[in-house]
Amino acid sequence: MLSNDAKFKKLLLLHSRDRRSKTLNNELTNSPKVLAKLEEKIQIEKESMAMATNELRALESLNNSLENEIISISEKIAQHRNKQLEVKKNEEYQALETEIAAQLAKQSEKEDEQIEVLLKIDDARETATIAEEKVSVRVQNLEKQRLELLAREEELKKDIEIISGEITLSREEVETPMLEIYDRTKKVLSKPPYIAPIEDQKCSGCNLRVSNDVVSSVLIEQKITQCDQCGRIVYIER
Repeated sequence: MLSNDAKFKKLLLLHSRDRRSKTLNNELTNSPKVLAKLEEKIQIEKESMAMATNELRALESLNNSLENEIISISEKIAQHRNKQLEVKKNEEYQALETEIAAQLAKQSEKEDEQIEVLLKIDDARETATIAEEKVSVRVQNLEKQRLELLAREEELKKDIEIISGEITLSREEVETPMLEIYDRTKKVLSKPPYIAPIEDQKCSGCNLRVSNDVVSSVLIEQKITQCDQCGRIVYIER
């Protein structure tokens, strides 16, 4: 049986190592994309936390501005009242009284506005605190994943170097005719497996039915045979 042949087993070992190499290289190639997505998520989380903080700061700044306006209005009212003590004409006194009433109305309006802002500040502060706590945890987890991914990249590079050496050794051990057929098969196929067992008279690589001639070649002649559908090297496990 071909699957028990020592020479064919060496080819299967090469195939296994080639598949392992392909998997490792694909993972390493895809790693920068995964890393970029992680960094994008980290940036988004940080921006969301910054937005909550900036909103709080904007409200606090508005509150300070309103506080200064209220103080300024209070000072104007005090000045007008002091002037009332000095004026002698009733018209001037009434004019100042009218101005004081206007300033008091403006002061009341600003104080109402300030109360609304203070309520918003309380909500914004609570939101910012919750956001900071939750975002910090998420960012820490994402940063951890990022470091793990960078560490994994280094592992992959080492594993690829090791498997490359093993592939070189395997290629030296496989007989030339077998190796040539195997290399031609790899060029034709876009991805592994390049060698596949026949199951229920179907190539397990493409899942299509193989001809009786292929089965006969594998079972009776016990020689390197390719699937007449996809071109993979096929064999029967017994």
